[in-house]
Formats: sequence, structure tokens, C-alpha cells
Amino acid sequence: MKQSVSNTRRTPSGYQRRNFTLRPDTARLLDRLPPEVNRSQLVDAAIQQLVKDRGRARLRKLIAEEAAANAASDLRLVEEWFAVDAEGWPGTERD
Repeated sequence: MKQSVSNTRRTPSGYQRRNFTLRPDTARLLDRLPPEVNRSQLVDAAIQQLVKDRGRARLRKLIAEEAAANAASDLRLVEEWFAVDAEGWPGTERD
């Protein structure tokens, strides 16, 4: 089944035209930009950064969840090996 995208068309610069709405306060901010600012590039950069930041936040959350899930077993492992580590390596002195 072919999808129709009525509000999308290619522009000469390789960008795709999209129609979207903004909250009034966001639209006012956009209108305050100087004319030399390329709005398409600005919106593109903002979306790219948002997606990147959300991906990083999700990764940090997964790492934190994994650390919490493994905390008890990690602590047991450290406790088991503490005595061996406290003895030091042969031929070395410990303070």
C-alpha cells in the first residue's frame, strides 16, 4: 500500500519541506531571529540534537539500571577477592 505524503516536497538544497505548527511563544522566538539565520538548518540542528540527547539519556538510564541490578553480585565479588588483593603480589611490598 503506497502512502501519500501531501505536505512533503523536495527542495533544491536537499531538504524536504514540512508543514508543522508551533506554540505561539515558540513562533515568536523564531520570528525574532535575524534574517541571515537559516531556519531550516536551525530546526534541523535542533531536532538532531534532541534525538542525540534523548539517545544518550536512554543509554545512561540503561547503564544505571544495569549497575543497580548487578550491585549486590559486584559487591560479593569484591569481598571475595579483597583478601587476595590485600596480600599483594609476590615480590612487592604493601604499605
